[in-house]
Amino acid sequence: MKNLLAIDIGNTNITAGIFKGKKLVGKAKIPSKAYSSYARDIKALVKRSRLTVEDLSGIIISSVAPLSLARLVAELHKIPINAPMVILGKDRVVPIKNLYRIKKEVGQDRLVNAYAAKMLYGTPAVVIDFGTAITFDLISKKGDYLGGLILPGIELSLSGLYKGTALLPKVELKEAPSIIGRDTVNSMRGGILFGFGAMSDGLVLRYRDILGKGIKVIATGGNSRLIKKYARSIQKTDEDLTLKGLYLVASRL
Repeated sequence: MKNLLAIDIGNTNITAGIFKGKKLVGKAKIPSKAYSSYARDIKALVKRSRLTVEDLSGIIISSVAPLSLARLVAELHKIPINAPMVILGKDRVVPIKNLYRIKKEVGQDRLVNAYAAKMLYGTPAVVIDFGTAITFDLISKKGDYLGGLILPGIELSLSGLYKGTALLPKVELKEAPSIIGRDTVNSMRGGILFGFGAMSDGLVLRYRDILGKGIKVIATGGNSRLIKKYARSIQKTDEDLTLKGLYLVASRL
């Protein structure tokens, strides 16, 4: 596809990317609740990519937020963008064998990430997405999507400490200087970052027993670069994994 608009709608942010051929030439993050800015921000992204909306040859969307999806589609029609649109899970399925017991329950973004990992990094693989929620997704040596885990995200957990206690302060997520916190703020940061890093390493160790020693471990999502310093098992950080996966799916349509 010549000029593709790829959009991943999450619970917190919408991530949009423009591909010219295989190359990701521009991307933007739009707060999912900022309905009034959808059209403006998409048009700005297209312009920054040195295109017009008429130049777009296709749109592909994955979503875990139905209301935001409906609003976005309405805004795209208002712009108007008249390129053919594919909504994963509705118009097409991700081309990976899905072994989830209740297939419709798995988020399209998780399947897209699994497919991207399979195509770009090989199998078997574990994808860890550090977003609003943290997801672990497993891809077998045969390239099948096996399932995984869902946990509270890093910032959600840090916010929960502040909201659920009487004396702990509201803390900005930054690097933790030591695994031994010497004040409350750094004890909280260290607890979150070293804790989630150790959790990631521990789960990957267990997944090696299931998938084999040659597994690839790929981290993605907004906090992936930060957590990589605390999780030794992460081999590759690819913040654009979902957008790349959407491109790969679209290229097969």
